[in-house]
Amino acid sequence: MNTGLLKKFIIMALMVASALGAPMLRATTSLADQRPPIDLENMVPRQFGEWREQTGLAMQLVDPELQASVDRLYSSTLSRTYINRDGYRIMVSIAYGKDQSDALQVHKPEICYPAQGFQLEAKERIALDMPERSLPATRLRTHMGQRFEPITYWIVLGDQVTRGGVDKKLKEMRYSLLQRTMPDGMLVRLSSIDRDTAKAYQTQADFASAMVGAIAPENRSRFAGATLKP
Repeated sequence: MNTGLLKKFIIMALMVASALGAPMLRATTSLADQRPPIDLENMVPRQFGEWREQTGLAMQLVDPELQASVDRLYSSTLSRTYINRDGYRIMVSIAYGKDQSDALQVHKPEICYPAQGFQLEAKERIALDMPERSLPATRLRTHMGQRFEPITYWIVLGDQVTRGGVDKKLKEMRYSLLQRTMPDGMLVRLSSIDRDTAKAYQTQADFASAMVGAIAPENRSRFAGATLKP
């Protein structure tokens, strides 16, 4: 049995056991309630390195119905535009949810962008190299008309970065089995309007490293996971 099938089998077995009421698989506490509350506005610096927040700009086109759904599902959201000394802009969107059960899943950009009319041209999994950690992330190439918007995003479940799908489900169950807790979750999305995809991705990678490095050490794992480089 290959690794993918084994993971799916394990998940199915655990889900069946949980559905039958096995108490050992049920989270009894919320991880969010055991930690200091998330305050995105103050935890994410408005200025760091060569970047500063640019105020007075609209973020990006968001379908009102989709925005209402995000506001309903998540405990806290943050949207900002940053600009560097060369005038390059990066849009940042962070969504945090206290409860990452199946009813409150993070909105992946490859789902919510097409819902707004964007064409999804390509998707790739990458690792962002930054101080103290290598961060698993996903890159998307999207466009709507003449708006070309490359995207880099990652998801953190509790203190662990996850790519979603089977990996996310396994991490959720690990929290339930070992800690009896329901993990919180965060999605961090970076994007820029740029036809030069390679330039956009490199700039986003540099920005991600600078932003994570500027977040206070005691909060950093909640934004970028606790896995350190070997």
